[in-house]
Amino acid sequence: MIEDWKHYFEPGSYKTHLSFEGEKNDFLFSQITCLHDLVYEKIEEFDIALIGVADGRYSVNKGVAGFPDDCRSFLMGLRTLSKPIKILDMGNLLGLTINDRYSALQDVLAILIEKKVFPIVIGGSQDYTIPLAGAIKHIDNTFRLSVVDAKIDWVFPEKDFSSDGFLGLMCSDKERQPFDLSIVGVQKYLFSAYQEEQMKKASFDFLRLGEIRNKGIKVAEPWLRDADGVSFDLRCIKQSDQPAHTMPMPNGFSGEEFCQLCWYAGISDNLKVVGFFELDVENDQQQQGTALGAQSVWHFLEGYCNRYKDYPVKELDLYSQYIVHLSDYEMDIKFYNNPVNDRWWVEVPLDENNRVVACSRADFDEASKNEIPERWFRFVNKKRM
Repeated sequence: MIEDWKHYFEPGSYKTHLSFEGEKNDFLFSQITCLHDLVYEKIEEFDIALIGVADGRYSVNKGVAGFPDDCRSFLMGLRTLSKPIKILDMGNLLGLTINDRYSALQDVLAILIEKKVFPIVIGGSQDYTIPLAGAIKHIDNTFRLSVVDAKIDWVFPEKDFSSDGFLGLMCSDKERQPFDLSIVGVQKYLFSAYQEEQMKKASFDFLRLGEIRNKGIKVAEPWLRDADGVSFDLRCIKQSDQPAHTMPMPNGFSGEEFCQLCWYAGISDNLKVVGFFELDVENDQQQQGTALGAQSVWHFLEGYCNRYKDYPVKELDLYSQYIVHLSDYEMDIKFYNNPVNDRWWVEVPLDENNRVVACSRADFDEASKNEIPERWFRFVNKKRM
């Protein structure tokens, strides 16, 4: 079985960059095993699988193909995680054509998810979100995808494999289209009216960087907690913090904010797969962007180590429950709250069994003022489509 897996990957090629002086057990590489070193162990014995996609053929950032190995060089030399989880570095994905690689990655991800091994994809170009979506769709037909990006990568016609147009292709493919898509961190002057129209037509949504600035980074947490898959575009970080860009990016997330988003994604008990894409090592300055990319993956891993085993792992009946009556609309909305970490969910009448959607205390407060919560209303609208 192990030999079968090895046919999909080649070992990474890198030299570990130690971030501090310490013993072997102080560094993250002590928690990581290379797939090609395995003999008797089984894949399902591991908690996390790292997958490199050293391919940038459909990105304007040709240096993204070098990020998986460069990321490893910094990631391995960071501190060990707060829990002794087992991480398997599977190496870099093999395949000649783009369809070969898409199919291989989708198959591998689907098997890992079914075996309860959490996959982290390190690209490479962001169009590899397409097989990421296909793998989740194989397991859950109504999956939700969050993309952390400064732009809306949706162009016309919807047959574009590029990293700047993959969303249109993905959402026009019945085998890969998500039930819900949300984009976190978009900047309004970086997307067109057509792209915004396509999002609204599909009843998808986006959280603008300006709104995050006004309300604080925590407003993005429910958007990531709700997702089955998350795709990070490292170009959404402002250039002063992450200089590996081919185009100017004066605005964007700070390095600290981006790492916080990665931590939010990591602690989500609902998340099944994550991808980090579009860091152009050829345009980096003194490897600052690469180091930040590695720290982003580390923060995700640290978040994973601190999962609360919240919903959907825990039954909703164990939470505090609140029914808010909106007198102006003659209806009730049911909220759930975990008082330990103050996480909130709201019940939405989408089907016979309803659907529970992550929200914030602000949504509960909004309903308490006899106003329809924004996240509840958006998902109700999906029922009408």
